[in-house]
Amino acid sequence: MSSLDLLWVGLLNSFQPINIGMTLLGLVIGVVAGALPGITMLNAIVLVLPFTYAMDIVPSLLLMTGVYSGGIFGGSITGILFNIPGDPMNVPATWEGYKLNKQGHVSKALGVAVMCSALGGFLSALIMTFVSPPFARIALSFSACEYFGVILLGLVSVVVIGTKSIGSALICLFIGMFLGTIGIDDIYGAARFSFGSRLLETGINFTVVLIGLFAIGEVLEQLCTMAPGDGDKIRGRTKTVLPGLSDLKRLWGSILRGFGVGTFIGAIPGAGATVASFVSYGVEKQFSREPEKFGKGSWEGLSATSAAINGSTGGAMIPLLTLGIPGSGATAVMMGAFLLHGIQPGPLLFTKSPESVYTIFAGMLSCNLLMILAGLVCAMFFAELMRVPEHIMGAFIIALSFVGAYALRNDMADVMYMAVFGIAGYFMRRFDLPIPPLVLGIILGPLAERYFLTSMIGCGNDISTFIYRPVSAALILISIAILFLPLLQRRRKRKEDSALPI
Repeated sequence: MSSLDLLWVGLLNSFQPINIGMTLLGLVIGVVAGALPGITMLNAIVLVLPFTYAMDIVPSLLLMTGVYSGGIFGGSITGILFNIPGDPMNVPATWEGYKLNKQGHVSKALGVAVMCSALGGFLSALIMTFVSPPFARIALSFSACEYFGVILLGLVSVVVIGTKSIGSALICLFIGMFLGTIGIDDIYGAARFSFGSRLLETGINFTVVLIGLFAIGEVLEQLCTMAPGDGDKIRGRTKTVLPGLSDLKRLWGSILRGFGVGTFIGAIPGAGATVASFVSYGVEKQFSREPEKFGKGSWEGLSATSAAINGSTGGAMIPLLTLGIPGSGATAVMMGAFLLHGIQPGPLLFTKSPESVYTIFAGMLSCNLLMILAGLVCAMFFAELMRVPEHIMGAFIIALSFVGAYALRNDMADVMYMAVFGIAGYFMRRFDLPIPPLVLGIILGPLAERYFLTSMIGCGNDISTFIYRPVSAALILISIAILFLPLLQRRRKRKEDSALPI
């Protein structure tokens, strides 16, 4: 059978009533789990896995696929509504979506996030269907040098995006990178900056930092600036408005760039949706006609990052299905589900079980189409929480944050860290210090260190290896250009202003 015939068979299988039901169920479970702080998409997949043991292959695969796709998107909902990203990958969407919410565009922001996530995932699934083997070979040619270049691009991009002062952004970035080094070293296994304390030896979980800086910090800031009587006001209903054709036409370039970055980075084992979302955010700012709006409520930034995080789902499945190498933690769990049902991912999968492969492809396509429905329903459910008076909602968010922080590792140390970062988040807002660079430093700093040290160990501590490899050299040069171009532009503008006649 040809590829198109196999895809048609897969589509027929995926659109059976029971399979549509399993896909929708998986999407709802994933969206809800992804939206709740402390409960990640990976947790949801692990919890759903035992229920697939007694199921047939197709429904079980579609259920897992639904949880995977829905969980990646879910964190954007609470990020847009309450400034609480469900997962680090949803942080860039939160930056723009919450600002748009505060500007009165919450309904449209939710709709744009849903539609762009579905389109990004659908286009990524198309790429996965037709170009999986060659795409996987390109991604696997990346060494630690190229990984470091990609991470560096993400770190530099966020410094120059939406910050008034590059100096303060760099300081916050370095503080975040320092905090990311606390604990056991990934390469040498030595404890760093723990000072003999068990609490510090385990490191600082970046999800705890997110909950503290965004959730607790935002609630404290709102409560301190709230006028008497404002907390008792009940807001009107919030609907989710899908973008129209004119909106999609205007944002189409952002969606394509976001899905492209997400698919490519998602296919690199170990990179994942978090790196894809930050890199796509930085790339989109460079292409934007209104870069000054980034960090203040940019539709382009929201659409690009939404397309990127779901675009990474198809990318992450490419090395899994073609080479048997999981592209992320979630696909590693899904690989276990495949093995439980007698499916061995790898090069022979396309010859031994082509029907199963194309059913997965078709399931990813149908899943992203159904995500529009599931995303709208779940978004409307969470949007109803916005009608709760602010002082009650603030108390609920704080309570949920404490529960979520403790649920991560069942450790009260995480609750303590969350409280500390919550207070830090409040003061950073009060003194107008940029929070995104600090967050990115904690998330991507350890990855940058790991890939840098791995590269140096592999090449005998020869720093020139980053220059001799074309891809890594290009990424590093782009990062340097992104960092220094704004400085040169500001210097030129000052010269032009000083040259004006008085």
